[in-house]
Amino acid sequence: MGGEGLSSPNEETHVSYFYPERALKERKFENFARLQNHVILSGVCTECTACVASCPENALEMVDGRPTLKGKCTACGVCYNVCPRTRTHVNDLIGDFISAYKAKCKIDAVHGQDGGVVTGLLLYALREGLIDGAVVTHKSKEEPWKPVAVVATTEEEILEGAGSVYSHSYTVKALIDAIKKGLTSLAFVGTPCNISAVKKMQGFPAGMLHLLMRANILKIGLFCMDSFSYDGLRTFFEEEEKIPLASISKMSISAGKFSVYYDGDKVASYPLSRLDKYRASSCYFCSDLTSEDADISVGSVGSPEGYSTVLVRSPIALELLYNAADNGYLEVEPLDRQGLTSVLNLARVKKVQLYTVKRRRTYVVRVPGVPLAELELKAGPIPLEKEAVEGIKLTGKSPVKVVEYTLTNNGQELLLILQNTSGQILYDVNVRISHVDELFETNAWATDIEMWHPLEELEFKYPRALNDREYLVRVATKHGPILMKRITIAELKKE
Repeated sequence: MGGEGLSSPNEETHVSYFYPERALKERKFENFARLQNHVILSGVCTECTACVASCPENALEMVDGRPTLKGKCTACGVCYNVCPRTRTHVNDLIGDFISAYKAKCKIDAVHGQDGGVVTGLLLYALREGLIDGAVVTHKSKEEPWKPVAVVATTEEEILEGAGSVYSHSYTVKALIDAIKKGLTSLAFVGTPCNISAVKKMQGFPAGMLHLLMRANILKIGLFCMDSFSYDGLRTFFEEEEKIPLASISKMSISAGKFSVYYDGDKVASYPLSRLDKYRASSCYFCSDLTSEDADISVGSVGSPEGYSTVLVRSPIALELLYNAADNGYLEVEPLDRQGLTSVLNLARVKKVQLYTVKRRRTYVVRVPGVPLAELELKAGPIPLEKEAVEGIKLTGKSPVKVVEYTLTNNGQELLLILQNTSGQILYDVNVRISHVDELFETNAWATDIEMWHPLEELEFKYPRALNDREYLVRVATKHGPILMKRITIAELKKE
């Protein structure tokens, strides 16, 4: 641990399990508003009354089967921490780990995604004979940015695998193929889902004994918030944004933005919501940000630009990191409190998204005046039994929220996003969109939504009428209207 590349941890800088929890509480993130958003409004409250019973201010009561704030919230965090649906402890959020660092590669030839740590580790392991090869992902030469899983056995092949690709890569198959070919010591680089697959194969090796007994596998996990279909990314960039994939040199996700670097020095950034419809459906169910089943996990969140955050989870990974640093491959420093807190906060977002599934359905109106729509089911839990709905109680606010309305497709379509904010499943909802011409509705289009989940967003694309001035959005259940919204062209043009 005494090499130039590695700062020696001490009591003041060493990352422990305890100070991130204190930091979260000190900053008062875990208040009743967060409990309401993550648990109550998303429809997963178990009505256990733990939050009501534990509130030191006696500010909570059960009203109509829901915890309700009746007094002043002091943001003590007790209600959020005792809820059986929340994840608040460090190991619940990012898994068990030995230590946390920020690091970067010191090899000039390495041009990785952030700090180049994964590439630096692989180069050191290969040069020292610690591995026979590494399962990495290259970009297809025929179809730019399409992932291709390969077994890298040379330095050149490892260097070619630097950088992130935001589509699923078939790395597990490449791993098994490598073992079948006789490689016995392998590094495996993958996203949380692939890392968990390998961990499960190792833990339950039924039918694979002759393969797995012969191989030592070092699992290097990547932080991952989202993955997208390759065809979706190609459609978005090449057709919608007119940016050829071949011109893009780097893709990155940070602070809710998807950024691409293209044509030399050009950069374009988009809110992740713009690409939501191309998001892999499996990502809606994934709650693992940091590859918790890996030996060592690497990502960008929590570290400054040019560095990677590293969570070391196994003794052999710790020894590999120390040796790579001692031999000049990596610069490694303990991760500070602020850095780890950033990781924890993002991990929490991914943990709760299983309950707060957002946009899963997109309706595209093909012809004005004709009730025809294209329905895309993206993901989300489907209840086994239909619960009785006793009507929507309007208590000063609508159970449906207009999240966004804007012009899209070069101003030819009205994009409208609606969200169920009622806190319960809405059944048999009718959505009607029409153009208003003086006192009459024209180009009316309507569709019925059989089941609308809490916090789920519905996206509608409605073609503009000629000489349009105003549009009317009406949402109703069998009990009557629950939303009426007028949208003027003047408003849209301001946006």
